[in-house]
Amino acid sequence: MASSPEPAETIEDEQGGTAKLPWLVRTPQNVAWALVVFGGVGLLASFFLTVEYIHKLQEPTQALICDLNVFVTCGPAMQSSAGAILGFPNIIIGLVTFAVTVAIGAGILAGASYRRWFWVAFQVGLVGAAALVSYLQWYSAFELARLCLWCMIIWAATIPLVSTGTIFNMAHGHLGAGAKRVGEKLAPFLLTIIIVWYLVVAAVIFTGLLPYLAF
Repeated sequence: MASSPEPAETIEDEQGGTAKLPWLVRTPQNVAWALVVFGGVGLLASFFLTVEYIHKLQEPTQALICDLNVFVTCGPAMQSSAGAILGFPNIIIGLVTFAVTVAIGAGILAGASYRRWFWVAFQVGLVGAAALVSYLQWYSAFELARLCLWCMIIWAATIPLVSTGTIFNMAHGHLGAGAKRVGEKLAPFLLTIIIVWYLVVAAVIFTGLLPYLAF
């Protein structure tokens, strides 16, 4: 009697050692949850930021919901040059990219399977997201000396999204054999990478705002 074919996940485990990877990046279905959850948080924050942006255009003199104090306020970020890096409001970038991210995750959960070129393109997007939020974090801390509430939520969602997506792409060989070996070694430290990234951002913000803080 012919033996039944092994499940795709088992075959992948034997060939690529993905069984040793943390749960979140072990299979496309698992990483899809990260895309849906973190992408959803980013999309929701982008939506509220869009509402605030429209309100600011309609009532320039009125305070926004996200104007909590002298340091946490959305207005300066919206009106700065960094608020429209590509010539149009950054909120459009957030709405589109987070919506696409959620759609990708939902597609995987629904049974979709993406080819390697798709994951490579997605990785390019992740690198772009990391570069954009890093610049905006620096600009907020050292140029504006102000923090946008909804922007910070977007940053908080982008960091684990980029970290998880990148480790997944590397560990599953989507970025080449060399990156696969590195990804497999980094995967167990995924949570550590995310925490360290958060701490670095906090340190950058604290350093930028330090001259304006009264102790």
